[in-house]
Amino acid sequence: MKAKIVVAIAILLFAGLANAQDEGVAWESLSEEQQRALSSFSENWDSLDAARQTRLSMGADRWSRMTPEQRDAAQNRFKQWRDLEPNRRDQIRNRYDQYRKMKPADQKRVRDNFRRYNRMPIERRQELRDRFQDMSPDQRKRLRERMTDKPRATTRD
Repeated sequence: MKAKIVVAIAILLFAGLANAQDEGVAWESLSEEQQRALSSFSENWDSLDAARQTRLSMGADRWSRMTPEQRDAAQNRFKQWRDLEPNRRDQIRNRYDQYRKMKPADQKRVRDNFRRYNRMPIERRQELRDRFQDMSPDQRKRLRERMTDKPRATTRD
């Protein structure tokens, strides 16, 4: 009997969460700090779709918990993002979507390779970039295929 009650309560809670996401977030339900962070959206808040309202309110909540240094870093990253050409932003979004669709092991491999690359001396990274730029499209394709077919060793002899 208790198990049925717990299940019923859980179903009601999940249904409430799903319904809340369908309806969006009321401007009045945001904290003062969230409203301050989202003030540029106040005039058209009700016209935003529910998913966007939810993302924005969660982002404003994260913002309120950041230190001043974290906020500065976030603002710098956002400015860099805004300064990118639209086609470059689209390319980054597409690559991120591809990354999210990868298996966890493949995502880990990508993160490990990125960390290894960033630990390289600047001169070595530039050398690798130059070599990649000098490759033909076919050579780049073969390199990508080779990199995905077999895992690389993480240690050097």
